[in-house]
Amino acid sequence: MKNILIFGGSGFIGRHLINEIKDDYQITVLSRNPVKAAKNMPGTVKIKKLDPENPEKLVLFFDEADGIVNLAGENVGSRWTKKKMDAIRQSRLEIDQLIVDAFQKARQKPSFIIQGSGMGVYGFKPTDDTFTEDSPLGKEGFLTETGIAHEKAFDPLKGSIRLVFLRTGLVLDRKGGALPMTAASFKIFLGGPVGNGKQWISWIHIRDEVRAIRFLMEKETASGAYNLTAPNPVRQKEFAVALAKALHRPAAITTPAAFLKTMMGPMADELLLSGLKIIPKRLTDAGFKFKFNTIEEAFADIYH
Repeated sequence: MKNILIFGGSGFIGRHLINEIKDDYQITVLSRNPVKAAKNMPGTVKIKKLDPENPEKLVLFFDEADGIVNLAGENVGSRWTKKKMDAIRQSRLEIDQLIVDAFQKARQKPSFIIQGSGMGVYGFKPTDDTFTEDSPLGKEGFLTETGIAHEKAFDPLKGSIRLVFLRTGLVLDRKGGALPMTAASFKIFLGGPVGNGKQWISWIHIRDEVRAIRFLMEKETASGAYNLTAPNPVRQKEFAVALAKALHRPAAITTPAAFLKTMMGPMADELLLSGLKIIPKRLTDAGFKFKFNTIEEAFADIYH
């Protein structure tokens, strides 16, 4: 049974990925807080302490791993203060450097590294253009700059290992991610479009997210960037209407852009009031089949 080493295994996507692969892989999760991480893990998962001050121990874990999945990083879904933005960036780049150093020192090299990234690498300039993995990357924006640096951190390993970058969209789940907070406003009849409602939302159901990660782990010819977004992105107003219908509520209350900027800071501009029409061209070309192709299918599964 192959051993997969996971960074960020106790996070939202990490927990779902572990449930997806736990019957077929031996899983080791590296965490700064192993006791806390163990509370949410199946008993078969090994939990080891991630100690940035002891990189030699990390090398030993790499010697025993067949593959690496890196999903570590500070959550981006709350108000961005300077402290928060520093944490978002450093939590990613610090782990990236540890992984690169450990791989270079390991005697028995893992066969692949799956690196969590995000759709922010394409930028946030308002446009109705369709973006694929071949589209140019963005040039400004906090998440754009952070995401590009997050991927470029692995440049020293190109040609030495199969590298896959997961450019993930808005992940939908009833209990995790951003959707529960959004749905909460609809449940008390305060839900509706955000801003002008014209911005694109490139989304993916959590089950397709972890199925796609497993697909890319196991497809030995897969390398480079893959958009993990459903084939049919929607405008924010369409998203709100579909969510309201699934919850049997109206979508009548518009949240003004100025209010969001006041409450959420720069985060509102990049995550709530901007969005791109991103499609998973390389993923579908590689043969991956989505279970949830439309937003209506996704919400029907999540709420019914």
